[in-house]
Amino acid sequence: MVDLRVLGPVEVLAGGTRLDIGHARQRDVLAVLLLDVGRAVPVDRLVDRVWGERPPRQPRNSLYAYVSRLRTLLGALDGVTIERERDGYVLVADPQTVDVHRFESLLQQAKKTTDDHTALALYDEALALWRGTPLSELDSPWVAEVRAALERKRETAVLDRDDLRLRTGAHAAVLAEPAPDAGERAAAQRIEALFLDGRPADALREYEEVRSRLADELGADPGPRLRGLHERILTGGGPEPRQLPAAAPSFSGRAAELAALDRLLAPDGAVAVISGAGGLGKTWLAVRWATDHASRFPDGQLYVDLHGFDPAHEPVPAERAVRGFLGALGVAPASLPPEPDGQAALYRSLTARRRLLIVLDNAQDTRHVTPLLPGGSSCSVLVTSRHELGGLLTTHGARALPLRTLDEGQARELLAHRLGAARLAAEPEAVQDILARCGGMALALAIVAARVAAHPDRRLAALAAELRESRLDALDTGELTASLRAVFDASYRALPPAAATAFRLLGLVPTEDIGRAAATALLGDARAVRVLCAARLLEEHQPGRFRMHDLVKLYAAELVAADDPATRLAASTRLFDHYLSWASAAMDRFSPHEPYVRPRVDGPRPDFAEVQSDRAWLDAERASMLALATSAPEALADHVVRLAATLWRYLYVAAHHNEALTLHTTALALATPGTKEWGFAQHAVGMTLIFLGRFDAAAAHLEQALPLALRLRNDLLESMTRNSIATIEDIRGRRPEARRQYDAALAAARRTGYALLEGIALCNMGEHHRWCGNHQEAAKYLHQSGRIAEDLGSAGLGGPVLAALGSAYAGLGRPEDADAYFRRALEYAREGGNTNLEVTALNDFAATKSGSEAIPLYEKALALARRAGHLREQAFAQHGLGVAHRAAGNDAEAVAHLEAALVAYTELGAPEAEEVRALLAES
Repeated sequence: MVDLRVLGPVEVLAGGTRLDIGHARQRDVLAVLLLDVGRAVPVDRLVDRVWGERPPRQPRNSLYAYVSRLRTLLGALDGVTIERERDGYVLVADPQTVDVHRFESLLQQAKKTTDDHTALALYDEALALWRGTPLSELDSPWVAEVRAALERKRETAVLDRDDLRLRTGAHAAVLAEPAPDAGERAAAQRIEALFLDGRPADALREYEEVRSRLADELGADPGPRLRGLHERILTGGGPEPRQLPAAAPSFSGRAAELAALDRLLAPDGAVAVISGAGGLGKTWLAVRWATDHASRFPDGQLYVDLHGFDPAHEPVPAERAVRGFLGALGVAPASLPPEPDGQAALYRSLTARRRLLIVLDNAQDTRHVTPLLPGGSSCSVLVTSRHELGGLLTTHGARALPLRTLDEGQARELLAHRLGAARLAAEPEAVQDILARCGGMALALAIVAARVAAHPDRRLAALAAELRESRLDALDTGELTASLRAVFDASYRALPPAAATAFRLLGLVPTEDIGRAAATALLGDARAVRVLCAARLLEEHQPGRFRMHDLVKLYAAELVAADDPATRLAASTRLFDHYLSWASAAMDRFSPHEPYVRPRVDGPRPDFAEVQSDRAWLDAERASMLALATSAPEALADHVVRLAATLWRYLYVAAHHNEALTLHTTALALATPGTKEWGFAQHAVGMTLIFLGRFDAAAAHLEQALPLALRLRNDLLESMTRNSIATIEDIRGRRPEARRQYDAALAAARRTGYALLEGIALCNMGEHHRWCGNHQEAAKYLHQSGRIAEDLGSAGLGGPVLAALGSAYAGLGRPEDADAYFRRALEYAREGGNTNLEVTALNDFAATKSGSEAIPLYEKALALARRAGHLREQAFAQHGLGVAHRAAGNDAEAVAHLEAALVAYTELGAPEAEEVRALLAES
C-alpha cells in the first residue's frame, strides 16, 4: 500500500516503510508534484516553486536530475510514476493515496451528507491525516503560501467538526480540545459546550472574557451567535412558545390536503406553502394540521398572521414579526440587537438547533417570508399565501400545496357540520343550489352557514334565491374580514397596476375559461397572465387554458363595468380580432378548398402546421367564440357577421346545429338588410333549420336569400340557396320542384368557376336521383362529383360522395361495392371529425342491412343524431330500429322505436309518417 504525505514532513511510505526521498530540494520537487497529482506542472513553474527568486545557474539541469532520481525511486511503487508531458512533468497516482487530496475529498463528502453522525466521522477521519505542520521540512516563499492555505483549511474543518459535535451531543469532545487563543466562532463553540456540559458559570465567565477581548482589540461587540448563547445561558435555554390559534371547531373535509401536508412536512427542516385564492380556507387548513401535529415539535410552535392580504390591516413587516418571535423565544428587549439584520441573525441562531414549527400565515410574497425562515434544518415552516411564492419554491426548496376549491362532498360536509344534517335533508334542492353558487369556496359556505345561524327560522330556499339574484351581495356580512368582496378586493389591490388592469379585463370573458393566446390578445400583455396565476386569481386548469373561480369572475366583472366604455370596447375588439384571425387561419386548413365562402380577415395568423391542430383549436375555442359573438356590443356587429361566415362550414360539419343557429341568427340581426352578408346569413340560418327539422322556418329564410342572390347576381349565394331549397322539396316529396332547383344550383355553381361548389351541386343531384330510385343516374352524377373531390384532394366532398355511392350501389344490387363505399365514407367521417357525414352514412349503411345486422349501426346513428339535435336523422334511425327489431323478433323494442319515429316525422311534416303509422297498425 502506497501512502504519499505532505500534511507534515514530505514522506513516501510503501507498505508502512518510509522511503528515503533525498535532500530538501528534491523533496520540494516531489511536494510540488504531489500537490498537483494527476496534472502536468510546467518546468518553469517547477523551477519557480522550488527555488523562487534564487535559482541555480542551470536550474533545468538540476531539475532534470531531481526528477530522474525521484522517477527511479518511485518506479518501484505500484501505480506511482512520473511522466513527461509537453514542457512539464506529471505525477501519476491515485489522488486518494496523497493525504492532502484525501483530506479535501473527505471534507467534501462531509459537507454533502445530511446525516450529522456520518459527517462527524468523515471530519474526524480527515483531521486525523494531519501529522503536524504541513511541508514542515521545506522552506520557500511558495511553500509558505501553501502551508498557510492548508492551515486555514484545517482550522475551518476543526470549527465545522465542532459544530457537528455540539449538534450531536458530543460537547465533551469540544471541551477536551485546548481552549482557543482567538476566533469568535471557536470561542462560541467552547462557551456552548460548557453550557451543555452543565457549567453555566464557566460559560458566562468565558463569554465575558471574549466580550472584553473583542471590545479591547477590535472595538466590537460579540456577534449574534455569542449574544444568543449568552441569552440562552441567562434564561436556562428559553421558554417553549405555544402560539398556535385555536383550530376551527367545525373544520371538515380536506383529508387529502392534510395527508399531503403530512408528506410535505415529514422531514425536519421542510418548508411547505399552502397557496390559493382568498376564501379557500388556507388558514383553517394550516392551523388544523399544526394543532394535530404539535407534539412533533417539542420546542414549541411559533405563529404570526402577517396580514399580507387583510382588508382590515396593513401587512405586518417581517422585522416586527422577527422581534415578536425573539420575545417568544425568551430574548429580553434589552438584549435585542439594534439593527433588523442583527435581530434576524439572532432569530436564526436561536432556531438553528430547536425543533420548532413556525406558521407564517397570510404572507404577501417571498420577501415577506424570507427573513422569518429559521436557521439550521431542525425547524419546519408552514406558510399560507394567496401568492404561489415562486421565489420561495425556487431559492429555498419550499414544497407547494396549491389549494383548490372544495368538491361537492366536502362542501356538503362543511355545511352539515355547521347547520346539521337534518337541516340539509329538509331542503335538498335549496342546498344543491347553494352548493353550486358557492362553488366550493370555504369562506362563501361559512358565510352562508353564519347567516343561517343568525336567522335560524329563515328557509334555505330564501337564501338560495338571494344567491341567484346577486351572489356577492348575498355573501357580504358587512364586516371586512367576513365579506367576499373585501377578501377579493385585498387580493386585487395587492396587484401591480398592469396586472390589476388585466384582472378587470378578464371580467369581460363570457365563458368559464380562455386560451393563452386569446388572453394575451385581450389583455395586451402576456406577462399579466403569469402574474395573475402566481397571485392565485387565475388558474391554468388545463395546459394553455385559464379560468377564474366564478365568484372571483363576478367581482372582476363588477370592476370592469366601472371602467371607461372605450377601454372595454378596445379590449373586446382585441379579443374579437384575435378570434377572427385565428378562426380564419384554422378554417383555411379545415376547409382549404372553399375560401370563397369566408370573408377576408386581416391580422396576425398562427401556423396550424400540426395535423388536425386546426380542428382541435376550433373545438377548444368554439364556446368562447360563440359566447363572445352573442354578447358583443353593437359596435362589433361587423365582427359578429364575419365570425359567423368564417365558422359556417365547421359548425355544419361538426353538427353543432343548435349553436350554429344561435350564432347565425345573431349575425342576421346585425347584418345590414339587402347586403350579400345579410343574404349569406339568411342562407346559414335556413340551412341550419333544415338540420333541426324546422322546414317551414328554413324555407322562409331561404325565400328571402334567393331573390337577393338573383338581384345581386351572386352565383355563389344562388347555388348554395337553391341547393338548400331543393333539399326541403326533396324531404317533402316534391321531386320535380327539387329537380328544378338542383339544376339551377348546378348551373350557378359552374358560373362561379369554383370546382368544389360544382362538386357539391353534383353530389346533391346524385342524392336526388337516388331518392327518386334512379340509381344508375345517381351513380353517374356521384362519380362526376367524386372525380372533382379526388382532383382537389377534398375529404369534405369525397366522404359524402362515398356514402351516397354506397346507397346507390346498394340500389343497383351490388352489396359488396356498397359496403366498401360505406366503410370508406365512415373512415373519412371519423378521421375528419365530420359528425354530419357519420350519422348520415350510418343510417344509410344500416338501411342496406336487415334485422340484427342493422341494429348497431342505427343505434350509433341515433346517439350521434341526438347529440347534434338532428331531428330528421333521429327519425330515420328510430324508424330503422323499429323495422330491424321487428325483423329480429323484438316486438316491444320495435314498437317503442316506431312510436318515437312517428313523433319525429310528424313534427317534421315528413311523408314517412304514413309508412310508420301503417307499421304500427300491423303490430
